[in-house]
Amino acid sequence: MISSMQPASTEKPAAKSASWPALCVWLGFLAAGYAYVAGFLCQRDHPFHSGNPGIRDFTLVLLLGPVLFMLGPRHNWNPHRFSALAILKWNGMCYLLPFFLTLHWEFLGHAIGAQFSLKAADLAALDLRSGGALAMGVTIITGLLVSHLAWARRAKILYPYATLLCGIPCLIGIITLLLGDGYYLHVHHYCLGTFLFPFFRFRNHFSLTAQAVFVGLAVEGISRWGMDPVWYPSVP
Repeated sequence: MISSMQPASTEKPAAKSASWPALCVWLGFLAAGYAYVAGFLCQRDHPFHSGNPGIRDFTLVLLLGPVLFMLGPRHNWNPHRFSALAILKWNGMCYLLPFFLTLHWEFLGHAIGAQFSLKAADLAALDLRSGGALAMGVTIITGLLVSHLAWARRAKILYPYATLLCGIPCLIGIITLLLGDGYYLHVHHYCLGTFLFPFFRFRNHFSLTAQAVFVGLAVEGISRWGMDPVWYPSVP
């Protein structure tokens, strides 16, 4: 049985040696999820077209995929033992299923009646239902990060882990301040998913499932809406 508190630093050599086959399968997940959202859920004529024209966004997903895989999923994507049952539980129930469900993120927002974007203007005008959904989301993400910081400490990678986790938002904040009033920050949900999922890299079911959810969030956002910029010119 895999311990729920086992850190990433204790992965078995078999998992490391299988990184390249795992990368290929993982990229296949990304491509299939992207095509499912664009071609089936959004009913576009071309399954690799996002909200932006052409296949630029899909190409960027495939180009950035290996880098992101090496940062996060390679540490916990493979089961300890390569049996059919282990792969079904680890990569199927703990990864493919939550990944697939998160591809329907837009429908979840409609179902709970919480439709808003992460930009200052929308956050300042939240209704009660959207505010409650946001508060729940913040609570869940905070709990995830606290638990992962504890696992990072056990794995003796706390300082680089926390530096990246805190440093990237700080850098974005500094850039936003330097841009001044001429631009505003819009955190798309694909940005949130892409930023967070490499940090969910520990070898337990909880961390693996969290990674799958945020990978799905990133793929859904890019495929449905496009890989849009983070800063937009302010309208006078």
